[in-house]
Amino acid sequence: MTEPSEKSPNRGASAVELAYDGIIGLVLTGRLRPGERTSVYLLTDVLGIGRTPVREAINRLQSEGFLSVSGRSGTIVNPIDADRARQILALRRCLECFAADYAVANMTEEALARISQAAESLFAAGTTAAFVRANTDFHSGIVSLAGNPTLDRFYAQLQIQLTVAVYLAGRGENEAAESLRKQEHNAILTALRAGDTEALKRAINAHIDTTERAILSQVGD
Repeated sequence: MTEPSEKSPNRGASAVELAYDGIIGLVLTGRLRPGERTSVYLLTDVLGIGRTPVREAINRLQSEGFLSVSGRSGTIVNPIDADRARQILALRRCLECFAADYAVANMTEEALARISQAAESLFAAGTTAAFVRANTDFHSGIVSLAGNPTLDRFYAQLQIQLTVAVYLAGRGENEAAESLRKQEHNAILTALRAGDTEALKRAINAHIDTTERAILSQVGD
């Protein structure tokens, strides 16, 4: 995967949303690394956004487990160690497999088209930022088929914590790994199209297994 460029700002978004997306974008471009210190003032300068929305974005990301803030250390992107990666991925496995029980029954042509489009965007992604956006759309699209707004919100927060892990996994990716990733997402799509719940769960588990190996290879076991 090629080294990413920053997200293009969403002109319809609020200043807080722009700051929120911008901070995540700095991580995805490697300009702000896990464990690295930053501050409201530095982020304000880099993002070109006022201090108040930057502070609000930091508070939101702190509540979601993406950042840590202390008076002495400043603002730090929470690093991912092996234990934390396993914990996050174990939760992801539970939530996605739970949603799979409902996804097939609730599947519509419109939903399948959205998920398929996300897969195409994922395969075509030339940057880590674009990949993460498409990957989030793909998996969130499946989870949303459970028809459970509480699950959707919890999964969205989990996805934020996975952002650093996905960046780390993608950093060490080669052509063979990208090919395997494509095969695994296609297997998930095939199971959805076939209406096969058990095949869908197997494909989800296989994909998470691969993701876990990739992340652990970067953070150490």
